[in-house]
Amino acid sequence: MRLLPIFVLVVVSVSAGQGCASQGQETRVARQAAAQPATTSEEDAQCRTQGPPGSPAYVGCRKALAEQRTQRAIIQEQKRRDFDRVLGNGTGGFDENF
Repeated sequence: MRLLPIFVLVVVSVSAGQGCASQGQETRVARQAAAQPATTSEEDAQCRTQGPPGSPAYVGCRKALAEQRTQRAIIQEQKRRDFDRVLGNGTGGFDENF
């Protein structure tokens, strides 16, 4: 009989944790989406000097800029993970090796 309240407590805790985690991710996605139109218009203006929209030069320019943006995002994510890893190493608690 005691297992039922414990089980309910665990399920509620896990549900709440997942809600908080997804909320943080939604906030990050919203910030990225808000920044996207400015990048797109800047890229459009930059690539229009290569040729009119739809031309091979314009399309190539947009693809190159998209690839650069993707690479920058990958590097930023790696930096974020490294930073989190560095901060997390000091908070691990008891180390059995010492």
